Amino acid sequence: MRVSELRDAKPLLLTDAGDAWDRLAEKFTTHAGDFGKYLHRPLSQDGVWGGVAAESAADRLARIQRDVNVAKQELDAVGTVLRACGEEFAAQQGRFVAAVADATESGYKVADDGTVTAPTADTSHMMPGDVAMMNRDHAARAQEYADRIGDALSAARTADKEYAAAIKLFTEAANRCAKGNWSAGLLELATANELNRELLSELGMPDKNASPEAVQAWWAGLSPSLQAELIHDYPEQIGNRDGVPAADRDRANRTYLPMLLSSLEADYASATGDEATALKDKIDGVKGIQQQLDRGREPRPYLLGIGSEGNGRAIVSFGNPDSSKNVSAYVPGLNTKLSGHFASSDVDRAWNVAHAANKMYPDTTTASVVWLGYDAPQLDGFKWSATDVMDDDDAKAGAPAYDSFLNGIRATHESGSPHVTAIGHSYGSLTVGQATQQPDGIPADDVVLVGSPGVGVDKAADLGVGADHVYIGAAENDQVTNLPTPNLLEYVAPGSEYGPKKNWFGTDPADNHFGGHHFSVAPGEDTGLTGLATGDLPAHSIYFDPVEGGDSLNNIASVVTGHGDKIQTAVPR
Repeated sequence: MRVSELRDAKPLLLTDAGDAWDRLAEKFTTHAGDFGKYLHRPLSQDGVWGGVAAESAADRLARIQRDVNVAKQELDAVGTVLRACGEEFAAQQGRFVAAVADATESGYKVADDGTVTAPTADTSHMMPGDVAMMNRDHAARAQEYADRIGDALSAARTADKEYAAAIKLFTEAANRCAKGNWSAGLLELATANELNRELLSELGMPDKNASPEAVQAWWAGLSPSLQAELIHDYPEQIGNRDGVPAADRDRANRTYLPMLLSSLEADYASATGDEATALKDKIDGVKGIQQQLDRGREPRPYLLGIGSEGNGRAIVSFGNPDSSKNVSAYVPGLNTKLSGHFASSDVDRAWNVAHAANKMYPDTTTASVVWLGYDAPQLDGFKWSATDVMDDDDAKAGAPAYDSFLNGIRATHESGSPHVTAIGHSYGSLTVGQATQQPDGIPADDVVLVGSPGVGVDKAADLGVGADHVYIGAAENDQVTNLPTPNLLEYVAPGSEYGPKKNWFGTDPADNHFGGHHFSVAPGEDTGLTGLATGDLPAHSIYFDPVEGGDSLNNIASVVTGHGDKIQTAVPR
């Protein structure tokens, strides 16, 4: 590749072509969904159509639906390769243009093969030593410009070969499919994904283990136009990365949301059993979050994370956490997953906190987040013997991700010093507790624990923010807060003078031996041990309710806004 070829290249034509392939892929996604909904599923369901003919037709339709899904994946990947190719060439063209501009502005000439010639100068009035020094300086600068131009040309040549090879793979795949071989093109799909990763790496995106501060520095160093392109072309990666500003994450995730929904619906069209149930939950969750975004409530919602990993991921903030003085991040607990219930109940809890805080303390600004960035334990009929509920594995796995999110809030905040409150409800309080035990501690100013079965430490002081910054709410009839330790040798009756009451995950935070501040919560409905056995636990869900929870929501709002001294206190157990 010569200088003139890179200079005159039009990489945006490639990105436009990628967008066109994406639109074609979207049509195939619709076809695949309709195919499953209106043809394959009715035939495959018992009691609709039957007989040998129906079974044969269902089998044939299943193969056709598989082929349509393969075509959709191939089309998606072609769009990915074309866009990545265009963006790679645009990046190298930008480097090249900047180097050539710097050289020519300094009087240097750039040849079509990339060599750089220093400007001529009148040396008749100069001493020989000065001439030699000037020539050395000119030669060094010419080499510097030539190296920059050469690096851009070399990278463009390498990209040209890589992307040409990738396009060849898809051409061969198209010929294979035309001959009736619709086997999934794993090689070309993997190639497309690898080129995606290589492009972001080429642009300097820090790896997955990098700190949010490093991500923020990288993002801030990109031009606004390149940021906009990355948001458009890589919404999943940008929208779910701690260290990217909230407004940009929101734009990326709103772009990704319909893509995720289409992907889930395509998978659901051919799924059965537990897989179909899990996909239906995620579909309902994504649709519910879209409805929350469209409701027009104030403060406005920001979608800071969304994904189908595990039981689903979703992070919603009411208010901009980058510009608000106060930021709270609520971690939900048992049975929480990306579902319609999460999109209504748990997301509404975050809004309730923001609304109460802004109403009670209008002289400050508050953003309230619900953070589903981990897999919470899932109970089958509220069976406490389930192994994922008995241990703290899920909490330990989620703790680093929660800390990373909070560090990202600090990294992107306009002032760099928001007042941050970590809120954990139910098993989510254990996740918060485990987050405080990470090597660098939890990047929060205050910790609120509600409906907690224990947080994995013995005292409020062990949470790393100081006992005076720990606040506990426990409804009298919340059976989860009274869940006894499984080790009968550690059991101490509630209210005993002989030591702290032990819960399932350590000392009961509501016990007077734990420390911290205890705030008032309505007692809630008493469903007794029967409620614990059946999962009928209304008192466990009242903490964020402005009516059923009594003073609880207002107390949480006071802590979140830095007014912990104004809570309505309660006597610990």
